[in-house]
Amino acid sequence: MRLAVREVLQLSERCFSAAGLPEGSARAAAEAVWWNELYRGSGVTTLQDLLPALSEWDRTALTTSDRTDFVWVVDGSTQPSLVASTPAVDLACAGASHHGVGLVHARTASADETVPMLGYAAYAAAERGLLSVVLATGGTGRPRTVIARPNDPHPLVAERELDTASAAHAALSAVIRRGVCDRQDNPLTQAFFTGAPESEYATAGERLLNRLLGQSVTPSDPESHLDSGFVLLCLDPDHARHSGDLRCVVDRFVDERGAELTRTFRPSEVSDRVGTALAEGVAVEEAVWQDVFDRSSEVLAPEFEGSYRGAGFEINE
Repeated sequence: MRLAVREVLQLSERCFSAAGLPEGSARAAAEAVWWNELYRGSGVTTLQDLLPALSEWDRTALTTSDRTDFVWVVDGSTQPSLVASTPAVDLACAGASHHGVGLVHARTASADETVPMLGYAAYAAAERGLLSVVLATGGTGRPRTVIARPNDPHPLVAERELDTASAAHAALSAVIRRGVCDRQDNPLTQAFFTGAPESEYATAGERLLNRLLGQSVTPSDPESHLDSGFVLLCLDPDHARHSGDLRCVVDRFVDERGAELTRTFRPSEVSDRVGTALAEGVAVEEAVWQDVFDRSSEVLAPEFEGSYRGAGFEINE
């Protein structure tokens, strides 16, 4: 059977609302499901898998254990990364807007089935005009890196699955553990700006980002131990803090090292997928739809159609 695009969003949001998530968190989680469906083709089936655990999700369980000008450390307790990713996007984007860099380090549940959905966090930050990188480990899947760059008509998103956590994740986590992340001790500089500079880039900002991207797709030492969780890093490419053209660094990295990436979603390809989904709907097994529909029906007063305006991907055009 096929579901209309709007129905995927509606059913997802109602499932999260029925589980007790507040309105904003339920909407953000529903949009992550839709992103996962459009980009990875598994959003609705992933939602079905998550249904038994939804009642244990609690946005209030998140706490901030440390904070500097542009670094936040979030303790997600037993919560999955999808619960922590919404405030993480807001915090990282705020830091990038004010200081040029925003970084959130979140510890989350070890048995986390939502790690593959973290690509939406990188996408959401890129939709706000920022370069973003998600470095994730733990959960039931493989460690992964997601890179996103603002573009038209949709952000460019590239993903790499790894056997161990990325070297970038290990380096940033080590800096954060040392507790030297204030403005004069920029964690990016400490983690990535060592050794002789590459000659291929003329500015410090470009070299720094290139090193970050390179280490983000390089596995760390297998003996390294990282807590389950993720790092979300956002950079404002137009901020005075940065030198050079950071957008071109991302473009060149994806073009030259595409063979190392597990999958790359280019704007034109995503636009085609959006058009197909709008015209034909989303294919879903009836048993999957039935489970999701039954859970969504626990909401007594579903949202009216107008409340979905602006949900993304031109579904309201």
